Amino acid sequence: MTAADDSGGAIGRENLAALEERLREATETLDAIRNGEVDALVVDGPAGQVVYALENADRPYRVLVESMKEGAVTLSGDGMILYCNEHFAELVEREARQIVGASLFDFVRQRPELERMLASGDAGGSAELLLLAANGDDIPVNVSVVELEIEDGAGRVFCGIITDLSHNYARAREIADANARLADEIAERARAEESLAIALDAADMGSWDLILTTGEMRRSASHDAIFGRKVPAEIWTLDTTIDHFTPEDRDAVRAAFDAAAVRGRVEFERRIVREGDGALRWVFVKGRTFYGERGAERVAGVVADVTERRLIDEQLRQAQKMEAIGQLTGGIAHDFNNLLMIIGGSLEAMSRGASFDDRTQKFLGAAKSGVARGAKLNQQLLAFARRQDMQVEVVSINDLLPTFETLLDRAMGEAVVVRVEPGVGVWRCKTDPNQLETAILNLAINARDAMGAGGTLTLTTTNVAVTEETATRWETNPGDYVEVCLTDTGSGMDAELIARAFEPFFTTKEIGRGTGLGLSQVYGFAKQSGGFVAIESIVGRGSSVSIYLPRSDAPLAAPRATSAIPLAEPSNGVVLLVEDDAEVRAASAAMLEALGYTVRQAANGLEALASLAADSNVALVFSDVIMASGMSGIELRRRIKAEYPRLPVLLTSGYTAHLIPDVDGATPVLHKPYTLDALGEAIKQAICSRPEAAATPV
Repeated sequence: MTAADDSGGAIGRENLAALEERLREATETLDAIRNGEVDALVVDGPAGQVVYALENADRPYRVLVESMKEGAVTLSGDGMILYCNEHFAELVEREARQIVGASLFDFVRQRPELERMLASGDAGGSAELLLLAANGDDIPVNVSVVELEIEDGAGRVFCGIITDLSHNYARAREIADANARLADEIAERARAEESLAIALDAADMGSWDLILTTGEMRRSASHDAIFGRKVPAEIWTLDTTIDHFTPEDRDAVRAAFDAAAVRGRVEFERRIVREGDGALRWVFVKGRTFYGERGAERVAGVVADVTERRLIDEQLRQAQKMEAIGQLTGGIAHDFNNLLMIIGGSLEAMSRGASFDDRTQKFLGAAKSGVARGAKLNQQLLAFARRQDMQVEVVSINDLLPTFETLLDRAMGEAVVVRVEPGVGVWRCKTDPNQLETAILNLAINARDAMGAGGTLTLTTTNVAVTEETATRWETNPGDYVEVCLTDTGSGMDAELIARAFEPFFTTKEIGRGTGLGLSQVYGFAKQSGGFVAIESIVGRGSSVSIYLPRSDAPLAAPRATSAIPLAEPSNGVVLLVEDDAEVRAASAAMLEALGYTVRQAANGLEALASLAADSNVALVFSDVIMASGMSGIELRRRIKAEYPRLPVLLTSGYTAHLIPDVDGATPVLHKPYTLDALGEAIKQAICSRPEAAATPV
């Protein structure tokens, strides 16, 4: 290195040292200004020295600026930072000495916006900018700039306040997220309410929300529709609801709502008078209470018209009651038949081959007549219990109408006009024509009594397609039916009488004028035929009773053969009598002996099989159908047919219709109570019907 170079290097080092000293003095001066230790500042400039006075009164303000939560800076006209407080330094993550003397543009992302603010000089100008922190993060801030008034020629000076918006932005994001969640919840609730409304509409239910403090009630459109409002009402209160209920139910409804505040719920079924048509309807109301800081505030719930459900429930109860009565009636009828059998059998055995004086014969005749009347009454009981024997065949009801018309003319008398109106193309059906005739006669007699002094009785037939709704109402199956309807112009029946019309022994006639079993027989006959019976009536105008019989596509039944079977004369053949009732068995044995048969007795099926195993030389087995031992007469017949195929079996019972489907149509059945002649005829028929019977003496 040359001397000159050494000299220049020395000068450069001296200048650098001088600059460093001046920088140190400037830094100390700034620190003194910040701390309020300086009262004035002298600055050398082109025009000489300029003195800036720093009054002591300003010192508290400098302390205030340093303690501010916002950043504060003093800027020159070109954006150089002349001063910053500690909070600004913290924002940009630098020390104050690193900031003073730097340009604010070095810390701001949006340079054009800051240039505009400094160039305009508008008082109170502000903008949201992004500060650049030392770690590279962007800090959202609000920058407010105002130009300070100083001595002329000293240059422009600005004061800037920088407010950190990070918390505001974070809070705004939180609020936005919360609003988004709330919007989602509102949308979800709206969807849930819409789904609930659809579900309630599908279930024919309405919703309601009662504000307890005001009594105002918000409702769905279906709620108002249930109460008969085609157009929803603008105002609806609790009093409006209560006014729709019947006068008898209003106090109970109000008490239920009053108690809801304490009980936490409300639930009841009461009657309303529906607007528009005035119909009496049953409604079900259910709700729960919602509580707030002041206690019960509102009750919300649903309402539904349950009239149809109550009708179905009532029909079910009625059906169960009728079924129970039928079971009881059937059991009574069976026992009653056995009693009649004992009485009638004893009378028959006693009168066979004996001679009595006229007075005794008269009493015997009266007793036998009483047994016959009891047997007829019992058949009506069995008809209601659906346990009578039915000779079912395919018939055309219209073909039977001439016979029915003759029967009705004779039964009605001259005071009643009988009209028969057959339908066109009436279907065939399966029924017992004799039982149908009896049913029509019973209905006609009831109609005659209802018309009193006279009237018109109309018998009609027609085809009817029974819908699911009608089938449910009358406890039957939907499908095609033939309707046989008798309509009278009598006094009619109210709903209460119709509900009890089919009950056994129920009658509105005077004592001694009826048994109360006529309609019961009709009911049981229709049910046993696979159909049903329905009553429509208006008090004071008359009644229509319709028997519905299921349609059949099978061909009409062929006329029954009446060819006589050659009957053999009674002899001393052996009859095995099987009967579990000792008294009935004794009466039956006496009748068999009176006919000339030798009788072997068994109390049950097992005894009968044991007797046959010991000695099978019998002409016939005569067995009751229902026995308490466990083996029925039908099962006994099957065992005998398997072990003794040529041995005839004659069955007897008070009712067998519910068991007969288990046996073939060739099984002879003798109904209790039977007469001596009927017993002898049935035995001959059974013996002569077996294979090779014509060559076998009886």
